[in-house]
Amino acid sequence: MNSRTIVRSRNLLLVALVAVLTACGGHDEEAPAMPATPAPTTAAGAGEPAPAPMPAPVAGDERLANAVVTGKTAAAVDLKYDFLAKPAVGQPFEIDLVFLPRSAADALEVEITGMSGLTIVGGSALRFENVQVGERYSGKVLAQAAEPGLHYIGLVARMVSKVQTEMRSFSVPVAVGTLPAAAEKPAPATDASGQPVESMPALETTR
Repeated sequence: MNSRTIVRSRNLLLVALVAVLTACGGHDEEAPAMPATPAPTTAAGAGEPAPAPMPAPVAGDERLANAVVTGKTAAAVDLKYDFLAKPAVGQPFEIDLVFLPRSAADALEVEITGMSGLTIVGGSALRFENVQVGERYSGKVLAQAAEPGLHYIGLVARMVSKVQTEMRSFSVPVAVGTLPAAAEKPAPATDASGQPVESMPALETTR
């Protein structure tokens, strides 16, 4: 074998080696797998739908007032109310109650109590079955006050389902009759001519 043949063989071997190295390094590396993004949870918690907003007002809602929410517990239900007549002392009067649920429930149970100076004489408990979002559930309560003044009715609404029971407390203010007027000041003393008598401070005399 002459030198020219040896050189040609070396060149062919070098070309083959380069081809092998190129083939081994030419494959793209696999990209690392991205972690799966967890599905967003709702405001009510994982697996629970968020409460719907309050239903849009309908004709006649302008006469209704919003009950005051008390306490920290908050079931997804709102309450509006109205008085059918002005409350009078010693006379039973009716209060219209309208419950607006923002989530579905198997039942809506309502317990109504009178506070100081006011007594519930009818409708102290209400119950509505198969409660649906966006529906309106109306009831009446009959109350009576023994004296004039500002009184309150307390209500506890419970949204009952197979999973849990949530409640929300409300307060309804009741103004009965007219508030007692402040005591009047006594009229000033007058003399024989009808002029007011001005009292003078006593003076100490010595002899």
